[in-house]
Amino acid sequence: MPDHYDALILGAGPAGGGVASRLAKAGLNVAMTDSGPYGGTCPLTGCNPKKVLLGPADLSQMAAHMKGKGIICKPSVNWQELMAFKRTFTEPIPERAFKAYSQEGVTTLTGGGRFTGPDSVEIDGRELTADNIFICTGVRARPLSFPGAEHLIDNAGFLDMDELPEHIVLVGGGYIAMEFAAIAHYCGARVTVLQRSDAILRGFDNELSGLLMQAMRDAGITLILNAPIISVDKTGGRLRVCYGEEGNESVIADAVVNCAGRVPNIETLNLEAAGVETGSKGVQVKPTMQSVSNPKVWAVGDVADTPYELTPTAVLEAEVAVANVLDPAANKEADYTGIPTSCFTLPPLAACGLTAAQAARQGIPHTVITQDLPSKFPWKRLGEQYGRSKVILDANKEYILGAHILGHNAEEMINLFAMAIRNRIPLDTLHSTYWAYPTCGYYIQYLVKE
Repeated sequence: MPDHYDALILGAGPAGGGVASRLAKAGLNVAMTDSGPYGGTCPLTGCNPKKVLLGPADLSQMAAHMKGKGIICKPSVNWQELMAFKRTFTEPIPERAFKAYSQEGVTTLTGGGRFTGPDSVEIDGRELTADNIFICTGVRARPLSFPGAEHLIDNAGFLDMDELPEHIVLVGGGYIAMEFAAIAHYCGARVTVLQRSDAILRGFDNELSGLLMQAMRDAGITLILNAPIISVDKTGGRLRVCYGEEGNESVIADAVVNCAGRVPNIETLNLEAAGVETGSKGVQVKPTMQSVSNPKVWAVGDVADTPYELTPTAVLEAEVAVANVLDPAANKEADYTGIPTSCFTLPPLAACGLTAAQAARQGIPHTVITQDLPSKFPWKRLGEQYGRSKVILDANKEYILGAHILGHNAEEMINLFAMAIRNRIPLDTLHSTYWAYPTCGYYIQYLVKE
């Protein structure tokens, strides 16, 4: 007979871990497995290591801006030392996570899961059944099909390079490409970004993403639009990247990174056997995080066909799913109001709530307040040349509908806007608050005034 559990979780990242811990603490018999190391993308090959590598890059950018204002020389980065420092964060995680879940009472398994029926999964030849099965397998780099695509590395490869290439080409124009471009450039590499379409960071406000592109080009990053990759081939120990509509443009690089988006990590799960329906972004779920086609199956985190691929939303969705398993009558739904997102470029770009274009499409009367930041003290003191905020208010200017910030500390300021949007805090409350001076947060009161 197969082993039976109250809940079986496929994937041991933030989403799966959030489900497993909560259900185990509630007294359920829980098992969890992963085909890779425990911890998931964000702590191992995504958010956390990226932020570690970004630290020296941030210092390098600040020094460049302060040249002639007291800083004499730009610091240089020892990539080997930086990578060793990064590994002090990532290497302990798998063992630590595995032990932590075990101590919480979770049966910790290793190996990829494959559905054999609506409530059964095979893991390394062992069949398990469960009343509730959670798909928390995340996403992976989008496969590329042009000749020579096998020569590219992905995000995990970039974040674990022993040497920083002299010239690196990044394929794509989303979060990963823009963040890696900033890291590599300010750590000392020559960087070329090849984006197949005519814009970068399409999920953000177009004006601010365009200004970011200008800032990156001004810093010395080569960013080429309308540049689909035709082929990559090895030449003299290096890589030749052919691009353009006709393929008649080329660049020689020491490394090429696939930053062309992410796809749901579901291809080995045999979802057909469980009758689980999928969409373009992953497993189709109800607002309760339950599969639309199999009530025994749930999907949480990046693998679910939901609006965001973020660690905070993975936590949110885990909370919602667990609440509904423990009390099916609760019918709790995921509420994504006021979810902030940040692109850790230099300068950083952050957003929360509606853009002006989204408000217009939805027929919501609104007012847009735009402010340039480099002339304001917190940014001027750092020699910032590019920065802008756009705040979307309701027509009566009583509430914030959206906030978009490009500039130093944007990733921190956006959290205050997120709190205001999610909790519908009136502007009068923001105006009556006394903020620490002189800080970036102090200027929020001015970013919401015309």
